[in-house]
Amino acid sequence: MKRAVTTISLSFLLFGCATSYRPYSYFAGGGWKDVQLAESTFKVTFEANGYTSKTTATDMALLRSADLALANGFKYFVIGAVSDDSRTGAYTSPTTTTFNATTQGNTTRGSVQTYGGQTYIFNFPSPTMTISCFTEKPSFQTTIYDAALISKSMRAQYGIR
Repeated sequence: MKRAVTTISLSFLLFGCATSYRPYSYFAGGGWKDVQLAESTFKVTFEANGYTSKTTATDMALLRSADLALANGFKYFVIGAVSDDSRTGAYTSPTTTTFNATTQGNTTRGSVQTYGGQTYIFNFPSPTMTISCFTEKPSFQTTIYDAALISKSMRAQYGIR
């Protein structure tokens, strides 16, 4: 029972620590970055922390792309180049050893317990996409994203205002 409570508590803690949708900040654990490459072309990156899934980080980059298109007067966008600049990190918890001994006469009995020493691997997703924006829906054959629809649906999915 104690293990179940610990697992549930840890789950709430971990999911509560995922990178939120906001401009990039090193101290806040990530966020989005963007740069305008041409009049209607932007590069969008979402740098996430180790508690954010790759899918969520990609969705946040897609949401930022939609918001960026709308903020610049565009209705549609197409994703050109996509790259994954994810990195991996590891943390090994400190090891503590406890020794208990009892002596009776000429006999000593004891026990040793070691705690810690677990290694935790974290993946820090960082998808980057280059988008081209349009005021009218282009006629060429590729996936064309409706910026307003993407923004509305992603915000609803993740509870973002």
